[in-house]
Amino acid sequence: MCGPLALGVAQGGLSLIGSIGAVNAQNSASDANRQAALLAANDQYASTTEQYIEQNRSLIQGGFDAVLEGRANESIAYTSALENGVQGASIKAVLRDTRQKASRSAGRTKQEMASLERQTGASLRHVHATAQGRINSVPRTSLGLGDVAGVLAPIVNSQV
Repeated sequence: MCGPLALGVAQGGLSLIGSIGAVNAQNSASDANRQAALLAANDQYASTTEQYIEQNRSLIQGGFDAVLEGRANESIAYTSALENGVQGASIKAVLRDTRQKASRSAGRTKQEMASLERQTGASLRHVHATAQGRINSVPRTSLGLGDVAGVLAPIVNSQV
């Protein structure tokens, strides 16, 4: 027959096994959640980056087209002015006006590219914060003082 001490130790051991099982289950859930959150974040990073690349490429192409259009307009204005007998300062004024329009267009393109970069950076920071929040929602754990008390309680009670 078992004495009260042996029975208390057995109960404490079962309590410890239960606590270890609960800690392992919590940590497994935490690890699985972390993996899923990181995979989802990586997918969002890739998608956001791809959108940035495509939009940036479109802005670059639009800027390039504007430069080519500006040069074509400059050539047309120059040729037209010469054909109509315009000379000197008048031709320079026409060319300057055409160049200013092209320069404004290039400036707008640069502003749009900078804005796109800021927006993409904010989106990437949001993805990171969302993933971190999801990771933090299922914490890891370990055996604590309460678990030790649960193990020792049956042993102490058997001695009282």
